[in-house]
Amino acid sequence: MTDSCRCSKSLFSLLFAVVLTVLPLQALAQQKAWELPEYKETVSAVSLAGGTSFARDTYLSASRYSGWAIGLESDIWTGNNPDKLFRYGRSYGNVFFSHLKNRFKGGSTLEVGGAFRQAFLWSAVACSQCDLLIGPTVIGEGGLLWNRQYSSNNPVTFNGYLGAGVCVDNTFRFSLWRYPMALQASLYLPIAGIGFAPDYDQTYYYMYEYGDWGKTLHFITPFNNPALTHQVALVLPCRSSRIRIGYSFDYMRNSLGGHSRSLGNGMFTLGCVYRFETKEWSL
Repeated sequence: MTDSCRCSKSLFSLLFAVVLTVLPLQALAQQKAWELPEYKETVSAVSLAGGTSFARDTYLSASRYSGWAIGLESDIWTGNNPDKLFRYGRSYGNVFFSHLKNRFKGGSTLEVGGAFRQAFLWSAVACSQCDLLIGPTVIGEGGLLWNRQYSSNNPVTFNGYLGAGVCVDNTFRFSLWRYPMALQASLYLPIAGIGFAPDYDQTYYYMYEYGDWGKTLHFITPFNNPALTHQVALVLPCRSSRIRIGYSFDYMRNSLGGHSRSLGNGMFTLGCVYRFETKEWSL
């Protein structure tokens, strides 16, 4: 796991150096690398993602898995009516696929997952160098796990949750080597919601046939389902466009369904930023 992380960080550093060296960046003093959308405007960033993933499961015995992951991420900021409390909206979503191996006991687990976050943000700090946005968010996350190591009633299982939480979105603008840049940092934290996590002795057939849902739906809190999504990204001007280089870390640990589980991934991202007008949306 440590070797894999070091390798990923080295590749990211190399990629970042190549991008700064090869791409024809504009160095205009009046140009900004990042600006929040105005009313009826949208700023969208679509990125390819690649990195590592890890998991820990206590089914039969405590087992640890690690492996590679690839995916796609989308970030959308929308400008709302200035008279509204929540001046901005942010929509984040991702899909990913990972292949995890148990290094010591053999076997593997395949994971296909996705997540979305819909945040409603008001501006806590706004100046020429910094934008700090805070607000409530709707958070959803889910995934399919195919356990190829053990035989069970549910070799393919689904786990996920839907809840409410908080989002903190911070952008800092600066110049380096006369190039305008922007550093972004975001944090999503779920506070309460409903989690779906069936026990291993529950077959989906019995759930459907007899309505045995009692042990599958759970009220989640930060105590029994701590989770977070953290993002950092650097935005650079490239001619008339923008590129976005970042790192996303997603982690969830729960003790639902009678077993302890933890899942996470760290993904390096590279994408383009688009700015366009959109129709008005209101809360």
